[in-house]
Amino acid sequence: MPDEPFSDQPFSDQPDDPGGSSMFQNFQHTPIGARVPEKIGRGVFATALMVLQTNEIFVVDFLSMGAQPQQIVARIVMTAHNFSQFLGGLRQNVKHYENEFGPLKPRFAPHASPHAAPSEGAVPGEGGGEGGGEGETPAGMPHPAFGTVHDTLHHSTPAAPPPAPITEMYEQVKFPEELMAGAFANAVMIRHTPEEFCFDFISSLYPRPIVVSRVYAAAGRVPSFIDAMTGSLERYERGGGSA
Repeated sequence: MPDEPFSDQPFSDQPDDPGGSSMFQNFQHTPIGARVPEKIGRGVFATALMVLQTNEIFVVDFLSMGAQPQQIVARIVMTAHNFSQFLGGLRQNVKHYENEFGPLKPRFAPHASPHAAPSEGAVPGEGGGEGGGEGETPAGMPHPAFGTVHDTLHHSTPAAPPPAPITEMYEQVKFPEELMAGAFANAVMIRHTPEEFCFDFISSLYPRPIVVSRVYAAAGRVPSFIDAMTGSLERYERGGGSA
């Protein structure tokens, strides 16, 4: 990806500022060469994600489901436009993966099971396959979507339980206090190997871009991530939002 030059406008004094100290400057640059803090460079491994949306932002919570209680390992805050770019970039990266390594299929087939496929309000980790029915959440709360694949397959097809409120969902997972505020990202760099994908979430602001979170995921999890993100973006757009 070629570097984009800064797009600068001269500093200007504002007419309503008698001290002449107010200035503005527009700029843009790519995340190439983003600094990676040592702590961030180690990264975290995620096996599921939840997407929460408001009228203005998307919040992506990555979870580790390998231990109990399940734990949120990263929280990313993005604008709708950046979230849409992330989804588009992930789809494109999957195409490159499949051209190189063959079809990328979910690690575990999304058969119906007593653990219902996640819908809005479902407890994370209680199902497999794509995220997102049209469940209700408490007034004023974001809408969650899930990207999880459950390890155990079942062949019975009982009725899905009613969605749980969002507060109950988060009672089921460990949420470290230092992650609750999340990390703002307006760019993402995606890499892959035959076994895993790596997401570098970047805050691309002046004076230089910096990686605010690095998340690894098994390649087989990525299709369910895409399903969950697609469902969340579609709900956002049906509600009148524009990315």
